[in-house]
This record gives sequence, C-alpha cells and structure tokens, in this order.
Amino acid sequence: MIASLTGMKPGERYVVESIERAHHFPGFFLDGKYYLEPELQTAVGWLEGQQFLYDQLDPTGEPVFPERVAGTIEDLTLILADGARLTLSEDPFRAQADLPIQLTAARPVQKFEQRPSPLLVAAAALLFGGCLLALNRFRGRNRNR
Repeated sequence: MIASLTGMKPGERYVVESIERAHHFPGFFLDGKYYLEPELQTAVGWLEGQQFLYDQLDPTGEPVFPERVAGTIEDLTLILADGARLTLSEDPFRAQADLPIQLTAARPVQKFEQRPSPLLVAAAALLFGGCLLALNRFRGRNRNR
C-alpha cells in the first residue's frame, strides 16, 4: 500500500525530475516500487511509508545512499538527504499493444516460431529413456520370480 502523503496513486507511473547537481533517477515508480526498465522484472527501489530506499551501489559495492535511504517522498516531491527537492510527475504508459501498427511492403510482418530449448529436449529424452530402462528391469525381475 502506498502512503497517501506521497501523493502517488496505485497503478500510476511516476518519473523523477532531473536537475543539475542532484542525483539522477532514470527509472519510474509504480505501485510503491522503483524500476529501471519497462519490463518490471526487478525493482531496484521501494517505498517504506514515505521513505524511498534505493538499491544502487557504487563501484566498490557500497550503497550510494547511506543505509540505501535516498530520501522521502511528500506530495509528489522527492526530498533527498542533502535537501535537494525533485518533483515527481505522472508518466502515462502506452503498452506495445496500444501503439499504432504500420505495415508496409518494405517491412513485412515477421512470424516467430516458439521452439523448445535443446537442453529441455535432451533432458526429456534422458528422462524418458531412464523410465524405459527402469520399466524393462522391473519386468525382468518379475519374470524371474
């Protein structure tokens, strides 16, 4: 749940304004988490109440912000520990399905076939072979009794 004092709403994306001499935040907030890529694979930051924790490390492996606390968010403003105030603004998101498709003769539609991984096929073959071998041995033991 997003703290109401942050000014953010569930399901809305928010980007952080970039200003000179302040840390740059290239991603976006969505539902209390901070992402760098639109795929939403891994959140690199999150909100705990109004506190923004950002999991960025420097080249030596230490957190860029002490204890990973980048600052606090109040009324769509990120207030960094050094006092810098960065505005958050809504970032309307258009899914790929919503974008207009332009088909031309120069750019034909490509169909991609989904194929199983060769490792998956090999593993399935080994499993199947092992089952057949076990079944054959089981039958051989029952004949000898």
